[in-house]
Amino acid sequence: MNRPRSFGPLALGRIQCACLLAAAVVLSLGTATVPAHASAAATESDAPAPVYPSATPSDGAEDEGTVLIPSVTSQEGNFYLAVTDAALDDVDSERIMDQVRQAVGEQDAKILLGVDQEPNNLKGAAQLVRGMLMFGDSDALSDDWLENGKTLGYVGKGWIAVGVMLPEDPADEVEVFVDPGRDISETDPGSSQKILAAGDEAFRAGDYTAGITEVALATTQQLQAPPDRTLSKVIAVVVLAVAIVFMLAWAWRAKRRKAKKAAAAERLKQAELLESRIQQASRYLGRKPVPDLGLPEQGRLAEAMAELEKQRAGTQHGTQHAQDLDPGIAVQEQVSEKQLADLRHRERELSLLRGAVQLAHDFAGRPRDSRESWASIFEYHRERLEDLALFLDLPGAGQLGCAQAARTVIITHTDELQLLRTRVGRRNTGAQDAPGILDRLWELRDELDGVLRDALAQAGQARLKVPQGLGERMAGRQPADAALENDPIALLRNFLPGSEAR
Repeated sequence: MNRPRSFGPLALGRIQCACLLAAAVVLSLGTATVPAHASAAATESDAPAPVYPSATPSDGAEDEGTVLIPSVTSQEGNFYLAVTDAALDDVDSERIMDQVRQAVGEQDAKILLGVDQEPNNLKGAAQLVRGMLMFGDSDALSDDWLENGKTLGYVGKGWIAVGVMLPEDPADEVEVFVDPGRDISETDPGSSQKILAAGDEAFRAGDYTAGITEVALATTQQLQAPPDRTLSKVIAVVVLAVAIVFMLAWAWRAKRRKAKKAAAAERLKQAELLESRIQQASRYLGRKPVPDLGLPEQGRLAEAMAELEKQRAGTQHGTQHAQDLDPGIAVQEQVSEKQLADLRHRERELSLLRGAVQLAHDFAGRPRDSRESWASIFEYHRERLEDLALFLDLPGAGQLGCAQAARTVIITHTDELQLLRTRVGRRNTGAQDAPGILDRLWELRDELDGVLRDALAQAGQARLKVPQGLGERMAGRQPADAALENDPIALLRNFLPGSEAR
């Protein structure tokens, strides 16, 4: 049987040593210090010991290994000052902030300056800086310090960390350490050394506040960070947005101007066409009076013809008067929508009037002149009878009250249309017969229209579904131009005084 393998005392000891060694590597904070009066280059053997978080000792034994990291006590813009309690008696923080206020406002780097005084458990200013980076209350530590700290540095971009270690004996030297961020550059060669030596004279005189102030001022002057592009980017984005809005507005206005120009050109084109038609209709009406059909004075047809002649004469007089006052709208450069609408209305009136006058001349002339008009009247009436028959075929239409009257109209009108069509086709039928035939067709049309209206009304009351196209034809809802063009009776009825068709 196989048994689990156990580690002996020697193996366990080796594992513990390996774990301790790994922890020491991770927590190692060693780096080369740059004292104010020492060589700028330091070997790795001089690396300081690890720095551990601050802690409040509970007894004297625990206090021996405690490292106190100063917290930021004052801030002015991008300048952060951290002074330990041990150094507060020898450093005037307010005076330092007053002296550096203007200088830090003129540069882009963030400066973290820490001050401590011996004796302590730190090995110089370098460990003071590293301790503030690792365990301080600022954001100066680089985000990738664990992976790239040993090769690229521990200070974050845009930051400069400065440590000042005051001696226990005033006769000893003050140690200064500067650790710039990765994107920090020197204004001149040797700027870092100038910072280290900036406060020498004041430090030797024992004026630590003045010396720290000079170190801070030298840091702002000798090291620089890339300018903050945030405001510039915001301004650039705003300018770009304004430019885009301006361009879009300009393009929209240009498109609108183009559309208005095109619409104006189209209105002018239509106005010229309408003006030409109006002039043609006016010339026709001027030379074509309504013929005398020999109608009796009483009767709808006689009234329609009299009104037709009255409107023709009045239109001709009004057209001539308008021509005397106005040379015509077509010669104008601008035509408004209202002017175009007025022209359309005027052209339609003259077109209907001209068609009615032409129809009267056809009925008054030879039989062949009115042949097409008679065919239109018969065909239009026959189509309406077919619509009435389609209506009766709808489910439920046969039970309506109008059904009997509708069937009667279909039968009687079909027979009478056939008789009238035969009468019109005879050779001996002349202009003297046209008024009587036309008047009878007019009566049949009125009767058919009445039955169609009643059928639609009763279908609506019974909620009978009528196809849209059929319903529109039965109600006479079709383009007015087409209706009057294909229905001579409707065209003449349009000029009957008091007619609803008008």
